Formats: sequence, C-alpha cells, structure tokens
Amino acid sequence: MKRPSPVFAGVPVANLTLDETLAQAAAWLQEPEFRRLAVVNAAILLEVERNAEFRAALATADLVTADGMSVVWAARWLPFLGGRLVARVAAPEVMEGVLAWCAHHGRRIYLLGATGEVVTAVCERLQQRFPTLPIAGAQDGYFPEAASSAVAAAIRSTRADVLFVAMGSPRQELWLARYGPQTGVRFALGVGGYFDILAGKRKRAPRWMQSWGLEWCFRLVQEPRRLWRRYLIGNLAFLGFLRRERRRAADRRLAHRLSAGKPSGEETS
Repeated sequence: MKRPSPVFAGVPVANLTLDETLAQAAAWLQEPEFRRLAVVNAAILLEVERNAEFRAALATADLVTADGMSVVWAARWLPFLGGRLVARVAAPEVMEGVLAWCAHHGRRIYLLGATGEVVTAVCERLQQRFPTLPIAGAQDGYFPEAASSAVAAAIRSTRADVLFVAMGSPRQELWLARYGPQTGVRFALGVGGYFDILAGKRKRAPRWMQSWGLEWCFRLVQEPRRLWRRYLIGNLAFLGFLRRERRRAADRRLAHRLSAGKPSGEETS
C-alpha cells in the first residue's frame, strides 16, 4: 500500500526507503524519457518558500526525497504535514546506489559541477572504485547561464544515461528543470557538494552523526565561516517555517470545508 507523502511549501516529499528509491531509478533507466530526482533539507525548504521558480522546479521533479533528518523528524512529529516519512533518502546514498547499478549494467554517466580539479579527481576515484563504470564525460560547473544550452548539447553528444550535477541549490535544480531534457540522459540528480567529498577535499560526517541529525554540526566545524549563518540561524528559521506550514495547512482545511458547504465555525486550528 502506498504511504501518504508529506507536503512542504507545496512540494510533495516521496515516502520511500532508499532501496525503493533506487528501484525506481533503475526502472527509469529502462525507459527513454528524461527523469529527475531532487532532495530537500531545511535550508532548501526555506529557499523554496521564498523562491517561486525554485518551488516550481521541485514541485515538477519526478521524485523529491528528504535529504535532511530535520525534514524526516518534522514529517513524523507534525501530522498536519500529511505523512510520516519512513526514511531519510539523501543524495549521496542515491548517487552511490546508481553508480553501482550503472557499473553493473554498463550505463554511461556524466559529471557536471564543482571545479575542474575536483571533477577530474572524482572521475579518477570513481574509475578506481568502479572499474567497469563507463564515464561518458565531465565538466566543471563554472560556466555562464548563456552557455547552458551548449553544455546540455555537449552532454547529449556523449550519449550519457545518467547525469550527476554538483552546482549547489537552487542552481542545480533550476538548471536541470530548464536544460535537463536537452541533455538526452534518462536520469538526473543534483548532489550539492558531494563531488568535493568524493574527490577527498572534504569529509562526510560519520554514520552515527547522520542518523542523529548532526551532520550539520560536522560540516559547520569544517567550514565555519561559510556555513555558520546557514546552520545556526537557518535551524531556528526552520522552526518558523514549520509554524507557517501549520497555518497554511489550517487555511487549506478551512477552504476545503467552505467549498464543501460547511460553516467556517467548525474549523479548528
């Protein structure tokens, strides 16, 4: 039976396990259409709330999963969001699972994003880890918007099946929404800063910190100047976001009652 999916700022978040998500990605790779998967965390949802274009890009993605434990916990604790998420499904785990599948089935991948040095290092390390993985090509993410169509055409010329984009949010999601279909790939995923981790430039938090929702602490210690505002202020801002989501949910219930002809006095918060 399909599990109900919570909705954050108008964006439905798929209520799937990692294995179910990877099975869906594998099924898409058997089909010719372009599909894209996106992930959300607290910082992304704050941006989604104030950025209509970003919100539309996520709302029209083929699948959106919860990358942050704060999103998972909010869905489990707050019934008005509409569904209790069974698991966190983060971009790095999805990328790793798809990489393994592509290495086994001979599907071609393309890497787009980060610096030239980083993306080259990622190619080398992936080739060592997955000797049978076909890497169709790679390019850094430092190109102007005006060059996007040419970049998409270059990717199409490689006949890649899978595209991983590491340009940070919201740029990577907006780019995939606009230009992804032009690339000719069957599956695309934005992975944020994961190329830096794969290249050995940064470390990822231990598993126990990830499961306890403390990955942000680990990242903050590594990059305090760049991330202090995002995490220390952003975490408090997310609580405000959830309060606003509760009001929006109440407004939707009221609108539904009114449309059904029920008196507004029956609505409770």
